[in-house]
Amino acid sequence: MLNQFCKYNNWANSLLLDTLISHSSSLPESCIQLFSHIVNAQTIWHSRINSTPNSISVWQLHDLETCKELLEESTKELTQIEQQQSIHTQVIKYTTSTGIHFETSVQDILLHVFNHGTYHRAQIAKEMKLHNLTPVNTDYIMFVRLQS
Repeated sequence: MLNQFCKYNNWANSLLLDTLISHSSSLPESCIQLFSHIVNAQTIWHSRINSTPNSISVWQLHDLETCKELLEESTKELTQIEQQQSIHTQVIKYTTSTGIHFETSVQDILLHVFNHGTYHRAQIAKEMKLHNLTPVNTDYIMFVRLQS
């Protein structure tokens, strides 16, 4: 199921990015801020799992081109991590941006990342509606229907 959520997350983020780009001239900054947050979080989490340095902050704002680059990289990294099932039960030690130390399994981190994206994509859809833009439907069931 984690593999399916990974595929869904990748599909939904790519579809949303394409929609944001197509509405870029009338897009409220709140949508870009939330999408930046999604790609920042993915980048931060794969850096934690891989024990690699990270220079991105959680709420750092990017333009859509930078979001696209970060999305491509973080999607690649998270997909590779998800495919390494042998590390799913591995526990990662990390420090949050607020300086708190935690230990969490890779599978729980991955599920969190995929669920986190769903939460913020819904916020973006609401923001788009508030600004008279038609949001794209990134519901999980839409992804499943397209797979059949």
